[in-house]
Amino acid sequence: MNPRDEDLNLLTIYEALMETRSVSRAAERLNLSQPSMSHALSKMRKAFDDPMFVRVKNEMQPTSKAVEVAGPVRDALELARTQIFGRIAIDPKTSSRLFTICMTDVGETCYLPMVINAVHMAAPSVRLRTVSPIAEKLEEGLESGAVDLAIGYFPDMTNGGVFQQRLLRNSGFLCVTGCRDIASRGEFDLASFQAVPQVAVRTEGRSQEVIEKAMSAMGIHRNVVVTVPHYLGLLTIIPQTGLTAVVPVDLASAFDGKEGITSLPLPFASPSVEVIQIWHRRHHEDPANRWLRTLVKDTLQKRVLE
Repeated sequence: MNPRDEDLNLLTIYEALMETRSVSRAAERLNLSQPSMSHALSKMRKAFDDPMFVRVKNEMQPTSKAVEVAGPVRDALELARTQIFGRIAIDPKTSSRLFTICMTDVGETCYLPMVINAVHMAAPSVRLRTVSPIAEKLEEGLESGAVDLAIGYFPDMTNGGVFQQRLLRNSGFLCVTGCRDIASRGEFDLASFQAVPQVAVRTEGRSQEVIEKAMSAMGIHRNVVVTVPHYLGLLTIIPQTGLTAVVPVDLASAFDGKEGITSLPLPFASPSVEVIQIWHRRHHEDPANRWLRTLVKDTLQKRVLE
């Protein structure tokens, strides 16, 4: 590729394909039509005199040439973004950028609606997408830019390549139960809590570990008869089975008023969970990323004060 003859925008096309391994997803990220993206891929192949990406099953896999230039292309684009164009700020009124946020179903229920409303008011054309926090891929996603921001409880994110900012500390946990006997009494004693059949939630997020570690430290054992991956499945499981579950207080509103479900305090002191947002140092100075994380911080911390 000769810089005098070739379109340097092909480097951003390359980057998007390298990260998404999909022509359609790369086109969406760059706000290009499918035909425009296919045309750009053809130009890239001609410029590098190499196929660059070939379809293998359902993914566009890089050729050896594409892998070979990955480091230099990444460095060139990072230099351009941080040193040359780093001061170009996002215009919320006109931007149609797609931001990807990593969060659990708890985050989507408790925090995402407020973020959506705040984004829509400030930047009507900006779009949001959420992905689940698969631990082993989160750091990779943040580094590559496939994930702009992660919001939640991430105790294992200690890598020096990321920044962390505290957003809020939630109010802990409570019980939701479908047991009529317990509901009629209006409270759990410790013996009943340990004896009653329970459904445990083990999500891709990590907040449930906080309450489980606290119970273990106090010598409290639960009678867990079933384990599920999502909190919101409890909305149908609990009233139909009479089981009991421990859920974050922030989710209480999702269960309030639901027939066959009663919310009760835990019969012991509940730990709280610190909710943070994380971004990679590569994107620390990116004006768009900075705009998003400032909006998220202001929105969620305002919620705490209300």
